[in-house]
Amino acid sequence: QPNAMGGREAGGLRDLLPGYRAVTVAEDRAFMERHWGLKSGQIAAEPGLSALEQVEVMRSGDLKFWWVVATNPLVSMPDLNALREGMTRCPFVVVSEAYATSETLELANLVLPAAQWSERTGAMTNSERRVTLCDGFRNPPGEAKADWEVFAELGRRLGDAEQFAYTASSEVFDEFVATTRGRVCGYSGLSHVLLRQHGAQQWPYRLGSKPGASSCTLYADRLFPTASGRARFVVDEPAELPELLSAEFPLFLSTGRVEDQWHT
Repeated sequence: QPNAMGGREAGGLRDLLPGYRAVTVAEDRAFMERHWGLKSGQIAAEPGLSALEQVEVMRSGDLKFWWVVATNPLVSMPDLNALREGMTRCPFVVVSEAYATSETLELANLVLPAAQWSERTGAMTNSERRVTLCDGFRNPPGEAKADWEVFAELGRRLGDAEQFAYTASSEVFDEFVATTRGRVCGYSGLSHVLLRQHGAQQWPYRLGSKPGASSCTLYADRLFPTASGRARFVVDEPAELPELLSAEFPLFLSTGRVEDQWHT
């Protein structure tokens, strides 16, 4: 959860690509296709399904494979009865999980033991734009693996050994860094080696930047990453509530965050 900003920078949402690119922008798709050595048009031009949409598609029987990573939807999702129905109708559910007590494991066809933060090495970015290298300090137990290792092994088993020939998380980070060159979230001067030697650094951190130098406030120069260089403001009306109270659902529950406790 503290890496929510880093996840967005890396394209970890259904409508995003690495480096704050969007799947709906043809130029962004073309860049990533070249970067990954894909054929033109291989990246879909439409965003994927949201988590709630996935549940509905599972319930209809049209989603045949569902992979849950590092979350416990049978606790955190709304309308757990609908989710249970969807998961039981889905032919194959995979759950990557570090904790054997996760409720979602009950409906998994395959459980992949995952390494947690203390057992793997990776970088995270907080809302201050500060990139921190988090080194694991113990080995994962049993057959547990870091997420990048699991995805890389799957890629190789699906026949794409060249694209997934990673041997360390630093190589995955280097590939991501290359996608940020010239972008607002410029990482081009960062590496695991530099972060390990000099500690957390703020982006933009471009080639030639000095470790520890304080970044100025982003957009203090009044230049924004738009075609005109000017900020774009959007005025919108608040949306209606998607669901109203009823006899079946007489209460609203709003989950929140307190210090280190998040949604799951």
